[in-house]
Amino acid sequence: MATIFYSSLKSLYQRQRSILMVFVVALTVIAARGYQDFGFDNEARGLFRTNDSAFEKLEEIFEQFRPDENDCLVVIEAGEGGFFTASSMQQLRQLQQQLTQIPLITNVLSPLSPEMIVCKELPQALIPAVALEAVDWQQVQRDAHQHPLVAGNFLAADGQHMLLILRMGKQDLLVSDYETSVGSMLGVIDRWNATASHVADLTGIPPVRVEVFHSIKTDTRHLMLIGSIIGGLVSICVFRNWALALMTFVGALTGGFWSLGLLSLLGVKLNLISTILPVLIVVIGLTDAVHIVFDIRDSRMRGIKPVRASWLAVRRLGIACAGTSITTAIGFGSLAFSQIDVIRQFGITCAVGTLITFVAVILVVPLLAGTAWVGGAYRGNPPRERDMMRRWGVQYADWILRHRRWILLGSLLFISLLAATSTRLYPDSHIHESLPTNSRSTVALQKIDSEFGGILSAIILVEWQSENDADEERAVVMSAVKQVVTEVHREPDLHNPMSIVNFREMFSSCSLLTLPQTIESQWFRADIGRAIVVARMRDKGIHFHQQMLVGFREQLSKVQQQHAGIEITVSGSAVVATRNLSKMITDLAKSLAIAAAVIFVVLTFMFRSLRLGLVSLVPNLLPLLFTAAFLVWTGQALRLTSVLLFTVSLGIAVDDTIHFIVRYLRERKAGFSVDDAIRNSIVSVGGALLVSTLILLAGFSASATSVMPHSQLFSQLACVAVVMALLGDMVLLPAILRFVDGK
Repeated sequence: MATIFYSSLKSLYQRQRSILMVFVVALTVIAARGYQDFGFDNEARGLFRTNDSAFEKLEEIFEQFRPDENDCLVVIEAGEGGFFTASSMQQLRQLQQQLTQIPLITNVLSPLSPEMIVCKELPQALIPAVALEAVDWQQVQRDAHQHPLVAGNFLAADGQHMLLILRMGKQDLLVSDYETSVGSMLGVIDRWNATASHVADLTGIPPVRVEVFHSIKTDTRHLMLIGSIIGGLVSICVFRNWALALMTFVGALTGGFWSLGLLSLLGVKLNLISTILPVLIVVIGLTDAVHIVFDIRDSRMRGIKPVRASWLAVRRLGIACAGTSITTAIGFGSLAFSQIDVIRQFGITCAVGTLITFVAVILVVPLLAGTAWVGGAYRGNPPRERDMMRRWGVQYADWILRHRRWILLGSLLFISLLAATSTRLYPDSHIHESLPTNSRSTVALQKIDSEFGGILSAIILVEWQSENDADEERAVVMSAVKQVVTEVHREPDLHNPMSIVNFREMFSSCSLLTLPQTIESQWFRADIGRAIVVARMRDKGIHFHQQMLVGFREQLSKVQQQHAGIEITVSGSAVVATRNLSKMITDLAKSLAIAAAVIFVVLTFMFRSLRLGLVSLVPNLLPLLFTAAFLVWTGQALRLTSVLLFTVSLGIAVDDTIHFIVRYLRERKAGFSVDDAIRNSIVSVGGALLVSTLILLAGFSASATSVMPHSQLFSQLACVAVVMALLGDMVLLPAILRFVDGK
């Protein structure tokens, strides 16, 4: 059976190459159709969507009251003279009127809004709209700082910062729905800043998401281009032959192109997490392409013609490359065990992309190598430094063999140290990690954090059953709501609570007015037995918020015990996202352990040896543990990007291990001793490992040019992991093989 299979493959690669060429062209045309329609997932809430009760309750709150993620925030810093002058108020009212006219904006809340009233002899607007020159602005300023709604919520304690909240209705909006409106807001603000005495900036969840998705779109293409250019230049410098470099890169780039195009046809879109997918797939394809090109080069240097050299490379390395792709796909596929939809999708798409890239590399590289215009362009001339590199390889192998015991002992101690250090990692995530450094939204976010308690919100939900007398029931509920507000004030990391209490306090001093039902229903719903209190949180990270919310929930449980029939829970986009992102990172860590176990089983089956299955895993602990310890040493937490990198580095590290062990077994089968087999493997495979590492470093370094902090972190950690993977396979693996097989 195996003979028939190899005979058919040989015929395809040597005598029926036109069939392979037609297949490659056809698949490229199909992928091109999908690539044109490749899009970006703009359902931002999908990043933390789950099927649990917490997410269902959050969506209920949004439907019954309003989403806490549809508000755009305009933070205004006062110029000379402050806010409370006639000319200043004219400028601010002009800005508010212009913003109100933007599509999707249902209303603008600010100190100038008609809802903001004060009761003197008669109810009147906090900020007068007419006869501004006759207004006592010092008194208006004092009233504003004492106002139950304005103070702290719309006017900072220093009096130098004002907040305008632009509301975009109750519907669940996609980023594409409000992208144009956010652009209009920025245009209005820019024009206003050009003439006003104050300075306004725009932030809030919608503008942040628009900026993130704009950056994703530009970053994806930018990083692919930069990575390809850098990697191409490195490969030309290493191979010193344009044909060999072209074979390497065209195969990997074709894999990336096919993957994006075919995944697009399946309805897959990029999101904040999968933005690294294109670079990732190309980089993974490069590792196999380098080994195939090295084998083709060796055959050509021995005088073998291009077509046969390409087939020999497939015959010798096809199984190894298939094994590396399968193990890498398993590493990604393990993410399918996550309970977060977006992580499952990322793992599955990366696994599929890895296998598609394997097909592209195993077809395109040999096809190019067998052509006269590419493969024939390399005449088989050995590089000038070949003999020198071989001598260095032999000397290095001898050094490893002589010092194997010290290497193993030192590695054991070092890995133990790394493992102990890694236990100090904890999951964390911040909003600013997803924003371009020093962007407008980032700067405005910092102002909101410092002056108004942050753009994140916690929604405290008060629930009751409508069974008792209405007046008695309302009294109990209002008592509970007031106590919740008190607890928010006591918690130093929750700020500026807004609830029915604020509005009742504002209207209570006005005997001639009653609280409109339209306002009350935004905070208090007697018909469904629910009321909400909304508090602000600064962007201190999910680790901090989790710890803070644990203590806060304990205080709320005491309030609940004091009010029979009342149930109090904490929800909100930021609270649910905090829980789910932490769970997401934990799921990724668990899936990494699952991937390691499954990869061990696959390698054991592939090598038909339990011993080699165990041996192959040991060197791959080094890049994972070193990267984890590196995060601890540099004072960083376990973020989503770093956990994704662990999965990637496991796949890449196992690839190199497989190629080394396959070559070692081939040398042993040829009758060489253990020492000679290790020497020959280091000399033959070591060069390919070094070249692939250099190209990987070049490809990953492209992400360092990204404007996104999470992409920059991924680049940094990927380079660290790739270097440690090389050390694991070139230092630790030979020593382990000598120790295990030497007996």
